[in-house]
Amino acid sequence: MNTQITLASKSQTRSRLLTNAKIKFKTVDHGVDEDEIKLSMSDSSPEEIVIKLAEMKALKASMSNDGLVIGSDQGLDLNGKLVNKAKNFDEAHEQLKSMSGKEHTLITTTVVARENNIIWKYVDRGKMKMRILDEEVIKEYLESVDEKILGLVGVYAIEEEGIKLFERVGSDLFSIQGISMIPLTQFLWDNGMLFENNGH
Repeated sequence: MNTQITLASKSQTRSRLLTNAKIKFKTVDHGVDEDEIKLSMSDSSPEEIVIKLAEMKALKASMSNDGLVIGSDQGLDLNGKLVNKAKNFDEAHEQLKSMSGKEHTLITTTVVARENNIIWKYVDRGKMKMRILDEEVIKEYLESVDEKILGLVGVYAIEEEGIKLFERVGSDLFSIQGISMIPLTQFLWDNGMLFENNGH
């Protein structure tokens, strides 16, 4: 139980999910140049890119942090193409317009590394169907959110106003928020790290 857990992410949502579960951890910046990796993998599928990014984040942080390092990445697959985070509100507007009325896949990869080795990995593929959004609705939505939305894949926070945009969402709301908590906590349980006395 004394094994250190490190989250290789500065995401407030991911930190909140672990904190709410009363899992003791520290956070570090993963230090991975995501744009460079996406560029070098431009011929790869969105899922391959998301998996690679999650692995790189955990591996890089595990080189300077003892114990278990959690890395996670999300990517939005729209018709086989990776949709990147919007750089500004104009780009956010265009993204929402392109997803309006369509289904996309939100890929969430959660990995655990120790001493520069991946020891566990889980990939969630959430099927998300956006409502048909006209210009006025998109404008009203973007005016109701702040700039932090630009740091989120698909410019929606499902646990906040983003839920209004969807006809249906994937079954795992934890994964949609950024980390696959149920499989992750199962891994921690199996390794005797959730409770002082869970059998290990």
